[in-house]
Amino acid sequence: MVFFNSRETEYKRPFGALRAEEPLFLKVVLRDEPYCRRIRAVFRYETGETESGYLEKEGETGIFSGVLRLQKAGLCFYRFEAEKEDGGLLFIGTPDGVRATIGDWLPEWRLTVYERDFETPAELAGGIWYQIFPDRFCRGALKERRPVRGERIYHDRWEERPLFVQDRADFKGNDFFGGNLPGIREKLPYLKELGVDLIYLNPIFESGENHRYSTADYDQVDPLLGSNEDFTALCRAAEELGIRIVLDGVFSHTGANSRYFNREGLYPDLGAYQSPESPYYHWYHFLEYPDRYDCWWGFDSLPCVNELAPDFMEYINGEEGIARRWMDRGAYGWRLDVADELPDGFLEAFRRRVKAAAQNSVIIGEVWENAVEKVSYGARRRFLLGRQCDTVMNYPWLEAIVALLKSGDTEAFYRAVMELMESYPQPALRCLMNILSTHDTARILNRLGADFIPPRAFQADNYLSREQRERGTALVKKAAMLQFSLPGIPCIFYGDELGMEGYGDPYCRGTYPWEGGDRALLEYYKSLSTVRQAHRASFSGGCRFVVYEGRRLVFDRGEIRTALNFSDLPMPMESDPILAEGWENGCLLPGGFGWFLAEQPDG
Repeated sequence: MVFFNSRETEYKRPFGALRAEEPLFLKVVLRDEPYCRRIRAVFRYETGETESGYLEKEGETGIFSGVLRLQKAGLCFYRFEAEKEDGGLLFIGTPDGVRATIGDWLPEWRLTVYERDFETPAELAGGIWYQIFPDRFCRGALKERRPVRGERIYHDRWEERPLFVQDRADFKGNDFFGGNLPGIREKLPYLKELGVDLIYLNPIFESGENHRYSTADYDQVDPLLGSNEDFTALCRAAEELGIRIVLDGVFSHTGANSRYFNREGLYPDLGAYQSPESPYYHWYHFLEYPDRYDCWWGFDSLPCVNELAPDFMEYINGEEGIARRWMDRGAYGWRLDVADELPDGFLEAFRRRVKAAAQNSVIIGEVWENAVEKVSYGARRRFLLGRQCDTVMNYPWLEAIVALLKSGDTEAFYRAVMELMESYPQPALRCLMNILSTHDTARILNRLGADFIPPRAFQADNYLSREQRERGTALVKKAAMLQFSLPGIPCIFYGDELGMEGYGDPYCRGTYPWEGGDRALLEYYKSLSTVRQAHRASFSGGCRFVVYEGRRLVFDRGEIRTALNFSDLPMPMESDPILAEGWENGCLLPGGFGWFLAEQPDG
């Protein structure tokens, strides 16, 4: 038999991803196998390059160990080859990505090796994110109202629902409620009370659509949101409260009605659509000039740009480019829309410029899958190896949390969490953006409370029943505790803390209920924030699973133990809870969950 487990530090240290040139300790134990002299560990990169080293035998035992140093950053695959006395080899691979077995043509283990100088801002660890869709958060008083371009529809009542194609066949995402930057500034004390340290703003740049992912001018705040000066004032006011602002950068495409493309001539600039002599013509790829061109996912309102075009690269990533300009105006960092559609060269140049502006800034990529394993446009992506993003939005754990709360399958949840913990570099893991809802997903209350998600055509006026809301709210509490407990940083989508409803876009993007909402749920979120802030060091460190079988889940973050009981029997706990529901006589009752003080390991 052969013994090796990639998740146990007895056999592999450090756990998970490896910093380039960092010592890697490996141990393999052979029992009842032919006599072997030594074991060779072979690491294979997808470029065809390999690195290898030997594990030497410890005396006459079946234990082989050694320390290696891998030099190259990348996702690599490794196996072991045990040299027999007669010169033959025993091939050692993995049946499940974790344990070892002997055979031929076996799958290999995966190992992420990241750049030795990759670091992320230490002050992020243990913090709390808050995501705001600017048009829907709060109306504040604008000092001046600048003129807007193009047709816009204005809602009179803040409480109305967003419009969609069911309301107007010619709907173009151009209905606005009037939320703005002064409104966000007005509500900073509320966010501080909620424990927020970081605000992620959906796009704020000029655009004729309420989501503003159709950028019209990268250099100007949309007139309905305010001015560039309003943005700087927001950043300064937030900084005084210890809160930092992160912008949404949309660099894979622009709007068709932008100053760069200018399809309808709304800008005085000569746009690419108007003439090949436009300075922006080479940003775009025309198939048949001017009406057929590459566009994002087939939407002709979103013409794709060539991100590596020298003049576009200079405009965004140059010394005085957009990336740097908004940092100088007060931004703490950037979230990159559709990061998997941005080429490596662009991402690397973007990081160099942003980090030159502020080394402790942050760059978050929108990636929906395991970001280390992600393949797009025929290539393995390098988002988290140290030259591109600091971290990513954590959609895999969102899906794992929803699946756990619906099924009670704690073992499946453990596997989903461990996959990323083992894959992601520690600098990226500690500032991972942990989400439950976003502007692109149904609200978490709907996902957990509804019997099913209705088809898009039936979502507009489909609301949860009282029973569904009660069931969903009980599950949201569990989801939020998990979100606040796992490695990374929890991100509250505006209004989730008040039980906002909404299925898919645009209904998940409703207006914030300042005069209503579930105030009891809000107090629960504040309790989560209070505990997290009081134990920030614990929530900044590692994660150790204690129990994940039998529909019971227990894991430790420093001195904080998170426990959830999905079984049919009471679950004894050794300490009183810090915060819990379903707690009685020293036990978590079936369905109970909470935070407890963890036993500290000896030494």
